[in-house]
Amino acid sequence: MSALATLERTLGDTADRDSWAHVHEKTIGSYAASSFAKASSVETYVRQIIAPREFRGNAATDSGVRWEPMLLAWAGAEPNSLFIHHPDERGFGATVDGTIPGDPFVIVETKAKHNKIVTGPERREIRQIAWQLFCIPEAAECRFVWGELVTDPSEDGGWRLRRDPQTLVYPRDHPDIVAATTLIVPIAHEVLAGVRAARAAERNPF
Repeated sequence: MSALATLERTLGDTADRDSWAHVHEKTIGSYAASSFAKASSVETYVRQIIAPREFRGNAATDSGVRWEPMLLAWAGAEPNSLFIHHPDERGFGATVDGTIPGDPFVIVETKAKHNKIVTGPERREIRQIAWQLFCIPEAAECRFVWGELVTDPSEDGGWRLRRDPQTLVYPRDHPDIVAATTLIVPIAHEVLAGVRAARAAERNPF
């Protein structure tokens, strides 16, 4: 049993896409929370959850899915598919890419970077990491692991690593994590209230 399964806070599993999608209709996951950059945009964030635009992926997302297992293996992490809710709020949750066993365990977020050299996570990715750590307080830290991919028609899939995968460690008290958490958590509470009000109105239109 994985470290996250033992928490007994699983709301959904990406292996069951229908149930996972149903969960995300009424909760705030790390992807949604990563967009919470402005307190003045709560109504916009609510609409994005209530009526999300359909996105079927593209070549870059397909490549990211393809490379994620390798990046996790490189980090010594176990893959994760469980959506875990916050211990005090079932409306907040996250599906981290993987975990590294230990006491306490570590969560891992992977990213495939296509045709670019980077030095670390973007601001949205920092917010995503902060949200994951917020929702899973049992985790010691988050390790951000990325691979820089360059096009190579001779390789299966058309991409190869420019260099070995890179890792940055983000403990809870990292200044960027503290700042991001301070920003997004109050917004998340307002957004969740808006989502719940909208869902209630759908059930009781009169």
